[in-house]
Amino acid sequence: MTAESGTPEPRRILVAGDWHGNEDWALSVIRRVPSTLGQEPRRLILQLGDFGIWPDQVGQHYLDRIGALLAEVDAELWFIDGNHEDFPQLARLARDRTPDGRVVVRPGLFYLPRGYRWTWHGLRWLGCGGAVSLDRALRTEGVDWWPEEEITDAQEAEVIAGGPADVLASHDCPAGVAHTFGRPPPDWDPADLARNDAHRRRLQHITDAVQPSRIMHGHLHRAYQRSCDFGYGPVQVTGLDADGRLRNFAVLNVADMCWELREGWFGRLRRGSARLCNRLPPCHHRDKS
Repeated sequence: MTAESGTPEPRRILVAGDWHGNEDWALSVIRRVPSTLGQEPRRLILQLGDFGIWPDQVGQHYLDRIGALLAEVDAELWFIDGNHEDFPQLARLARDRTPDGRVVVRPGLFYLPRGYRWTWHGLRWLGCGGAVSLDRALRTEGVDWWPEEEITDAQEAEVIAGGPADVLASHDCPAGVAHTFGRPPPDWDPADLARNDAHRRRLQHITDAVQPSRIMHGHLHRAYQRSCDFGYGPVQVTGLDADGRLRNFAVLNVADMCWELREGWFGRLRRGSARLCNRLPPCHHRDKS
């Protein structure tokens, strides 16, 4: 699927990591749109999952406030699902779609179902949400955990059948991107750690099949950039931090696929801002973010 005909393609967008339904944080990021994207003919935020679809009244208020502020700043927001979403609610919302397949959540606020594809400036984009809740043992099904969080066999096959993609926007991180973590909390179930590893391998299988040259994701709550080689050529991988941290979001020029990074974004940029395209450390380097 591609963007609706007659609608201008964005040139610079704001990409954000997990928001977890944090209303104050979400609104603070959206309020930055006039200053960060003020000259853009189409102001757009792409949010990489754990957006915050919750089943209670507070969740509805969150969506209402976001929809109202998007209208106020003349912007739209597209999001993929994470692992912390009310999936039955998303399924109900899916009855109302745009002609190109986006799910209308509120005016200007759109959910991108797993496998949604679009084209910007000749590049083929693929959205694929889903991940595993490592703290599943502390959650209650139907209240703050839903089994639909994982990509299914059928969804994997459908995504792969869609053919190659140049850019993958996912929530989870493919298994081929190595990360070093500390000892897991004692109340995490080893079975969920195993589910997580299997899910990352599934996303790697999707990645190997569609062969994107760019990947951006959330979920890990850490900001980093590196170049990986999955056997078909270099892949630029960008992870974004979670709500409450300034490295949760960054501007991306989708025409030339260069990131516009603020001072200190990785602790390596000493002054001003920088545009980062391909100057990335090798994938096998230990993550220091």
